[in-house]
Parts: sequence; C-alpha cells; structure tokens
Amino acid sequence: MDLKLAGKKVLITGGASGLGDAAVRTFAEEGAFPVAVDINEAKLASQAEELEALGRRSGSIVADLSTLEGIEGAVARAKEIFGGAPDILVNNVGTGTLRTLEETTDEQFHRTMELNFFAMVRMCKLLVPEMKANGGGSVVSVTSDLSRQPEDSITDYAASKAAVASVSKSLSRLYAPTVRLNCVAPGPIYTPFWSDENYGWVKTVEQAYGKEGMDAIQALIDDRGIPMGRIGRPEEVAAAIAFLASDLSAFTTGATLGIDGGSIRALF
Repeated sequence: MDLKLAGKKVLITGGASGLGDAAVRTFAEEGAFPVAVDINEAKLASQAEELEALGRRSGSIVADLSTLEGIEGAVARAKEIFGGAPDILVNNVGTGTLRTLEETTDEQFHRTMELNFFAMVRMCKLLVPEMKANGGGSVVSVTSDLSRQPEDSITDYAASKAAVASVSKSLSRLYAPTVRLNCVAPGPIYTPFWSDENYGWVKTVEQAYGKEGMDAIQALIDDRGIPMGRIGRPEEVAAAIAFLASDLSAFTTGATLGIDGGSIRALF
C-alpha cells in the first residue's frame, strides 16, 4: 500500500535503534526524508551509511533529549536541515528500568520523566505551532501498553507514558483540524530495550522466571496472557506509526493505537 509519504519531512526522536530505527527505515522506504535524533552518534552514523547504500535519503542529529538545551539544539538543527518545521514528528525517545517504586529514587524518577515525557512536551511546544502555521502536519508519540494497564513494577516508566498520552490528547484538540496528534502503544517488542547485554529487560525477566533468553521471554508472555503468544517486532510498530502519520488516517486524531498482541483487556 502506498502511504503517500514520498517527500515528507520526518523528525524521529530516539531514532538510532529499536523502534526509532525501524521507523526511520520505514519512512525512508516510503520515499520520505527521515531525520533521526539520538545521543548515540555511532549508531546514527551506521544507520545513515546503510540507508545511503540502499539509495535512500536520511539525516541525523546528535543530541541529549533529556535536557531543554538538547531539545532546543536538535530543533534548531532540524529546521536548518528541513528548511523549517517537519511535516511529521515522531516522539519515540524513552528509557525504562524494571524496579518497584521503593527501589526508585527521586532522581531516577525525574530522569525518566525528563526523557520520556518532557522531551515529547518540549518537541511539541517548539514544533507543532509552526506545523500549524505551515498548514498542517502529523505527530505520532510512542507510549506503551503499560500506560494503559500498569504493572506492579516500572512505575516511573508507566507514569511517563501515560502522561504522554494525556498531553497528546489535549494537543489533538488544541491544534485540530490542522495538526493531528496520535499515539501508538506497543506491548513487548524485541528491541535493544530488551536484548542489550548491559541494561536489557531480558536479564530481569530471566531472574524472575528462572529461564534464559527467549524461553524467559516466552514465560513472561504466557504469564501476562498475551493472546498473540509472542513478542512483537519493531517493524510492526513502525508500520502503525507510518500509517497514523500519513493522510490515509486523515480522520484520526487524539487516538491511541495498541500494537500489543492483545495485552490490553479493557474495551476502551
């Protein structure tokens, strides 16, 4: 299906790996011009080289999006690259660690909110008014199934993602009908967020279930009762992001689309 994204200017935060990387590649495949913003310069360079080898146009910006200064610098550079505000903004950057509230310090909670929530707020504040002035645009923010159905750990992460969904809903009303704002809420998706040998969730899951690797992940999937019976793939989320960003979803705003294998049991 042609999503009619050719030539669209797309800014993607946290774009060097995981869901962000998948989104960059999906938009590039659709003929758009994605620019990834990330703190990991090496991964951005590798991504750009791979896309260039495929004959696909892309760009990158190195920035720490957990600070106002980092956001302002990234936005200024993006406007230089695009010649103004993007047509599409994807708020994807985020982090999380499995720990209970008692194990979470104030500093850790604040850092989670700065990167997961305030990065989205600041990006929208700096770009959405200009997108409206330009005559239109689309914003897609990545939340989580945990924002809709919190578990008893990773409290700060779930709270930050719920806040993203709330602000997206508010802004969808404020900027309608010119700029549309929607969310995707992924369930467990196999990205470096899970697999990284230093901080990945798999280690915690292994300890919790007494199994290793994919066996531990499957135990989690079974325990949570996810109907699709497997962990998701980044490209499945990226496809949903691209659809919500495109004009094929022109009558959709203020929505949250679950890409969660059926993990959410609520009707609404």
